[in-house]
Amino acid sequence: MLNETMACKSCNKTGYVTFAGTEKACARPCDCMTPCPVCGDSGYVLKDSDDEAATMSPCECRVLRRRIALFNAAGLPAAMHDRTLESFKVPRNAPGNLNDVHVHLKRYRTSYSAPAVKGLLLSGPPGTGKTHLICALLRHFTLEMGIAARFIDFFHLLSILRSSYSESCSEEEILGPLVEVEVLAIDELGKGRATDWEVSVVDQLVSRRYNTGRTVLATTNYEMESAPSGPGDRGNSRTALSERVGERVFSRLVEMCQFTSVKGPDYRKRNNK
Repeated sequence: MLNETMACKSCNKTGYVTFAGTEKACARPCDCMTPCPVCGDSGYVLKDSDDEAATMSPCECRVLRRRIALFNAAGLPAAMHDRTLESFKVPRNAPGNLNDVHVHLKRYRTSYSAPAVKGLLLSGPPGTGKTHLICALLRHFTLEMGIAARFIDFFHLLSILRSSYSESCSEEEILGPLVEVEVLAIDELGKGRATDWEVSVVDQLVSRRYNTGRTVLATTNYEMESAPSGPGDRGNSRTALSERVGERVFSRLVEMCQFTSVKGPDYRKRNNK
């Protein structure tokens, strides 16, 4: 974004730095941009023209500050503030398909052109990096492309909605912004008890975004298809996502998203060795 002469080591020529807030990821202009070395924070620069009088034009720092605001509004988890596709490291000789998934998401990022782009649904066991990958995309979309995006953990969304009922807050006040934002990332899709109410919440989100042609990114620990339980299986990792969100929602996700299975070692267990 910035001229190389304005670059510094802190921001690596981007003009911004990210950091972990109390709960959410945050960004701010780098010290090298405070005040703006071009306009002194006025927001405008004087441009001369050979055949016209000098005019005031918006400074590039205004674009930078808008993108920082988009990142701060996206609601990424604090721990994910610095996640990028470049920082996603695949262990050498790791089993699974992490290398292929990594390359696929880089291509997706490069080819993304809003609006109404087909989304992504990453499925796989916990600890394979699905949330890292989705947050890396949102970081790029907001800070590098100026695209409005939101991240929501599905189980946390359910908690927010339950709390809203005692605070006289309508569902629409909470769901409306998630429906309207250009890119919505739903983490842990299918998590919960799969009650009728929980299914109705995801139905509202997915169906309304489907009807308006807006992009959905999602992660889930559930299988895309049903798989029989075998000896030693624990939990519900082999339960089909369609059983968790309902056939209607699943059918729409099939049309809205590229389904990608993420297979690899649990990096949390690997890091604790």
